[in-house]
Amino acid sequence: MHWYVVESGQPTGPHDRVAIERMVALGRITANTKVCLVGDTAWTTAAKDPVIGALIAQLSRATNMTGRADAVLGTAHPPLANTPIPDEELPAFTYGGSSQLGHKAFKARWGVLVLIGLVYLALSYALGVPGMIAGMLRSAAEESGTTAPGALGLDLFGWLLSIFVGGPLLSGFVLAGARAVRGAGQIADLFLGFQRYWSVVLAYFVSILLIGVGFLVAMLPGLVMLVVDLGFRFKGEFGQLGTSGVIGLVLCVVGALAVSIWIMPRLIFMGALAADPSLPKEGLESTLRRSWSLTAGKAPSMFALLFVYGLVLALSVFLLCVGLPLLGMPLFTAVQGAMYATVFSAGHPSRLGS
Repeated sequence: MHWYVVESGQPTGPHDRVAIERMVALGRITANTKVCLVGDTAWTTAAKDPVIGALIAQLSRATNMTGRADAVLGTAHPPLANTPIPDEELPAFTYGGSSQLGHKAFKARWGVLVLIGLVYLALSYALGVPGMIAGMLRSAAEESGTTAPGALGLDLFGWLLSIFVGGPLLSGFVLAGARAVRGAGQIADLFLGFQRYWSVVLAYFVSILLIGVGFLVAMLPGLVMLVVDLGFRFKGEFGQLGTSGVIGLVLCVVGALAVSIWIMPRLIFMGALAADPSLPKEGLESTLRRSWSLTAGKAPSMFALLFVYGLVLALSVFLLCVGLPLLGMPLFTAVQGAMYATVFSAGHPSRLGS
């Protein structure tokens, strides 16, 4: 479904449902806004359109609930979602455009990006402590010839932390970068993922699950050939690969690359979309549909951008021990944020509905 919308006295569109949801969330469409469903012959008010009217009513209920909660608690609603965002137009997503926009933000907001990166790195390190302790216990057990029964429990605890804390934290990290690109970033944005906690956790978990299943399905033929080849050649030690094993190994690599390039970029930002305060809160299916539709045709370029700047991030570790926090991390944060902003255009009036 698509609609035409009158803005500033001029008809615009057609806009799809995703764009309409954003326009309602930003107040660009109100109950009295004139709209026309594509295929209809007459204009009507947004409140009378069944779909748009329901979106406006949903937003109104959410706003009233927030107001009542603030009144009961006697506190103002947290300002994280209301930080002003400049209205300068963002370009449509391209590899070069997002890279350039990220570099511009890196220069203009370097100090904030450094702080965001340092806090994110510190929290990520803290989440990895259970796994590190588990590794130390296993090493000590191997040296003494005993077992480390507590290591498995620590591994499980670390995995749960990565989902229930790491997921919302990563979502906030993406949004912090996107908001820094627009000149509104702050350290507190790292915790945006905890405002819609369960929606973000579910979206993040499902995205990881779908990506994992994608890798398994894509690599399965190659893994089968590899295992069968090694099974026939195994003689007490790691056997040499035969022709079928080499083919299986190649199929595994090709399958992994295919998922990394064409599937993973279309799903990894589901958590950030669920957490984005400029978008209406929605269910898992809508978040998945939004992520999949807005990344159509962009996945290879998104993968290339993440790969190149991820490599820069990794190499920055070797720059006198300060390259990671002062160069690699803030640059990666800015470029990733620029990519999110230009692909999803979340909360940016100049790009909505285009």
